[in-house]
Amino acid sequence: MALFNLGIELGTSNTVIYMAGLGVVLKEPSCIAVETVNNKRVVKCVGNEAKKLIGKTNNSVEVIFPISEGVVHNFQLARLMLKEFLKKVAPTGLFRRKNKIVFIHSCGLTYEEKSLLRDLAYSLNIVTIAFIPAGVCALIGMEVEENDPNSHMIVNIGGGVTDICIINNNHIIRGATINVGGNQIDAHIYDYVKSQYQLELGQNTIETIKNSIGSLLINDISSINVVGMEIDTKRRREIQLFSQDILPILEGAFGKIGEACESIISMCSSEVLKDINQYGIYVCGGVSN
Repeated sequence: MALFNLGIELGTSNTVIYMAGLGVVLKEPSCIAVETVNNKRVVKCVGNEAKKLIGKTNNSVEVIFPISEGVVHNFQLARLMLKEFLKKVAPTGLFRRKNKIVFIHSCGLTYEEKSLLRDLAYSLNIVTIAFIPAGVCALIGMEVEENDPNSHMIVNIGGGVTDICIINNNHIIRGATINVGGNQIDAHIYDYVKSQYQLELGQNTIETIKNSIGSLLINDISSINVVGMEIDTKRRREIQLFSQDILPILEGAFGKIGEACESIISMCSSEVLKDINQYGIYVCGGVSN
């Protein structure tokens, strides 16, 4: 059996790389900044550095997220991004064929979508590849014993998708992936502020709003002051937003997640339902807070 030394999760919002013996060695935004020079695209930076450039570059520089809804959307840019990330964690001897990696993926990933990940690895001279569902990894991280005979329910809320699965003995017995996540919430916050205040907000500002005052509590009185650009005059203007302003957005997103959970649970046997009732539902992912 091959000994895998790298675990990689190419998420819509973030890429995480785990290295055997060291743990998580990289967690950065899944984005790449490319500059057009003499009609050719050149990598400027990736990850944290690239995200800082959003909304701050000239027309020759683009900041692109090549992973969309948990799937490789732009193969060439995803390859370049992953190549740069791997250089960060293993700068010497990186592309030796002895490297073995495990891709962590959503339970709804199709064969064709897995093939794209496999081709990414092949293009970087990595030939030993395996796949493991993110839900199984999450369960291991929650210190549930390997091959536990009990059934456990995982709800992993990411940037592009939410993964819902019921796991028994390290196998998914019921599962679904829905296109609801942090990015959709961000888009609705952007639309709300644009419609209500005639302001445009940058991506980093939107994420700050979500993380600072996002709450499902109906009596939450949190607020935040943010600065946006007026659509008509292009002038900067400050506004104050309250938790209650974005509550309907969160209720809509989490309502869809709740409906999907109910659908999955309705397909389970009484024995599985008994386990879920006893152990509860594990909620994880970047939006779970």
